Order: sequence, then structure tokens, then C-alpha cells
Amino acid sequence: MSKLKITSALLRLGATALLLLAACDNLFPPTDFEPTGTPFSLNPGINTITIIGNRRLFSDQGLYTLELICEATGTNTLYDTLPGGLLFTSRKNSTQHVIVLKDHFITANPSRTSVVVGVFCCNRYRQIPTEADTFLLGPLTDNPDLQQLAQLVKNKDISQHLGMVQRAVWTITDSTGLPQAYIDSINALPPETDGHRH
Repeated sequence: MSKLKITSALLRLGATALLLLAACDNLFPPTDFEPTGTPFSLNPGINTITIIGNRRLFSDQGLYTLELICEATGTNTLYDTLPGGLLFTSRKNSTQHVIVLKDHFITANPSRTSVVVGVFCCNRYRQIPTEADTFLLGPLTDNPDLQQLAQLVKNKDISQHLGMVQRAVWTITDSTGLPQAYIDSINALPPETDGHRH
């Protein structure tokens, strides 16, 4: 067989291999994150009525917001905390699951109470939560990289860097882990002041 025929055959083989790799890429889309971890529930005296997406609200503790509507079942105001690392599970497969990275303090009155929860999205290729989306409370994540990220931001002022933190979440939930560059950037953020605590 001539060198020309061998070269031509190798080129065809290489082109076929590239086509197969491209086809495989389409068969195996990026990993779709699913919430796993320890079940979580609020103070038993706090009744959660609903948890919905809300793009009209703002929080300096998350790029996106949920509205948790609750009430104290007795006559007294009750308190609890949504801890960093707490997931909210979307009821729809088309909508992203979300995570709280910084502790949120809850106050529930005997009448209906609206609590704004700053969150980050966990499924880059799904839709951002809207008012039409409802969520379940929990679980508390068992993903070590998300746990690490929650610890990194715990005492940092992230209010001016929500986009960077959101990208860090997506690098984890897209199964590439938490790059050192994000760790260094978050470590370099200023400490949180009392004015930014919620």
C-alpha cells in the first residue's frame, strides 16, 4: 500500500474518531446536580406555608432570592436559622435547585411572615427560579466542596461579589470541583461587618 493511501486512511480514521467523540459529548450532557444530605426542618413551632422563587426581592447574601412564607403556630414570635449549606429542592425538573451559603436568621410571627432568603443556583443548564416555582426545605448538603464553600464565605462580605460566588457554585455542581483560584479570591474578600449580617 502506498504512503498516500496509508495517509488517506489514517485521516479518514481520525475524522471518524472525532465524529464519534462529538456524538458521545451529546449523549452525555453535563452532570445534573441533585440535592443529597441530611434532612433539615425548622423549629417545630414554625409552620412553613410555602417557599417560592421571587425575582422582585433582593438579598446581599445570594445572587437569587426565595420567599419563605411561614407563621408561628402559637401566640409567640419564634426564631430559627437556615444554616449555610442548606439546599432548597426544586419541585420541577426544569428549574434549578438552590443553596444557602450564609446563615439566614428566621423570625416567624403568629401571623403570616415573609422571609427573604438569598440563594445560589446549582444547575447551570436549568431555569432560574421564578414566582411560578416552589421548593422543598432541605437537605443540608453532604457535598464536601459545597460545604467548603459555605465555610469559606461564612465570615466574608460577599455582597459585592455574588456573581463570583455563583460561578464557584456552578464549578462544583458541574462536577469539576472548587478551583484554587476561587478559594484564593474568596479568602481575599473583606470580613463581614455587623451591618451585613442577616
